[in-house]
Amino acid sequence: MALYKGYEQYKDSGLDWLGQIPVSWNLISLRYLCEVNTGSKDTQDSVEEGLYPFFVRSQIVERIGEYTHDEEAVMTAGDGAGVGRVFHHYNGKFSAHQRVYIFTKFKYCTARFIYYYLKSNLAFEVLRSNAKSTVDSLRRPMLTNFPVALPTLQEQDGITMFLDKKISEIDSLIEDKERLVSLMEEQRRAVITQAVTKGLKSGVKMKDSGVEWIGLIPETWEIKKIKYKFAIQKRINNHSDPVVLSLTQKGLKIKNLEDFSGQHADSYANYQIVNKGDFVMNSMDLLTGFVDCSPFDGVTSPDYRVFTQLNLKECGQYYLFYFQMCYFSRIFYGHGQGVSKFGRWRLQTDVFKEFPIMVPPIEEQFEIASFIETKVRDIDELIQLNQDYISMLGEYRQTLIFEAITGKIDVRELMMQEIVTA
Repeated sequence: MALYKGYEQYKDSGLDWLGQIPVSWNLISLRYLCEVNTGSKDTQDSVEEGLYPFFVRSQIVERIGEYTHDEEAVMTAGDGAGVGRVFHHYNGKFSAHQRVYIFTKFKYCTARFIYYYLKSNLAFEVLRSNAKSTVDSLRRPMLTNFPVALPTLQEQDGITMFLDKKISEIDSLIEDKERLVSLMEEQRRAVITQAVTKGLKSGVKMKDSGVEWIGLIPETWEIKKIKYKFAIQKRINNHSDPVVLSLTQKGLKIKNLEDFSGQHADSYANYQIVNKGDFVMNSMDLLTGFVDCSPFDGVTSPDYRVFTQLNLKECGQYYLFYFQMCYFSRIFYGHGQGVSKFGRWRLQTDVFKEFPIMVPPIEEQFEIASFIETKVRDIDELIQLNQDYISMLGEYRQTLIFEAITGKIDVRELMMQEIVTA
């Protein structure tokens, strides 16, 4: 933090992750600074329009119809993916999940300081106490014995005021960049939709497509059903050690077999063979209708749909853009149906086969695909630049909190200046 100076004198904290702390600060176990308890509610107790906040094991705050606490508190997830990552600071009436730790009745410290301190540092101590890189649960001794480097109450107030102000500024910048990325993603979808549904030429004669959501299309285009342009494949794998492919919104990728949690190779006996150039669709759940064209030979989930272009003279990239337009516009999703009480959705094969697809002349297909690729590449580069900046801001925010809350930088004079000029 070259912009900020440090304290005049430091001492060794005795902790590798904490390093040196200002000589006037004291290292105190958390149990001497506050009470540590857990919530008493369960997930099923949440009420969509409840009167009070319900703190659970994620960053999302739910609602509940009754409260168990009316005080200032800091909270963190006691188990699950939120361990060392999810923190809340709240003052008022609330309830908390039974696997959420609640810190209250603070002595010699402010709740806001403990919030920032735990948010910045708890993961270091948790990971130090565990061999795994992720932790399933927090045990009470991890928290009660957690060492806190504590300055005076006046310094704590100055540090938290500084962080509140700076974090607000950083978060505002991040929100601006995220809005910009969202707008560029909308632009990306609009470019694809316009090109694959209306073509590139202005002023051409149009005709009714006969499909409500498509509307008018160039007169030289045709509307065909998918079953006439693609073959639905069902090639069953018979290899004992296949290359397994996984489909996400970033496309098909080779899945690390370690991610299968020890499944034996014969678990892939019902998987489908995918040849390079085949189209693969996720036909279930939230990714219903997402399609990619495989750059690999391999096998993929029996729940995916694999289909092959019949006329290889046509432009596969054009059809891929068309399918992705249908996914991002949720057109495929609208043709799916629920198949269980859990709300899972599936796009049935007979429905998929009858789905309409626009077929421009072959030369125009290649022109459209080339146009989209160029436009999308430019937009994607801008999106990546902004996402990199968002990541940089996030890292800076994290570093700033750690440096300030552990005394690596001295913000006392800065906050005095803020108070004087306010």
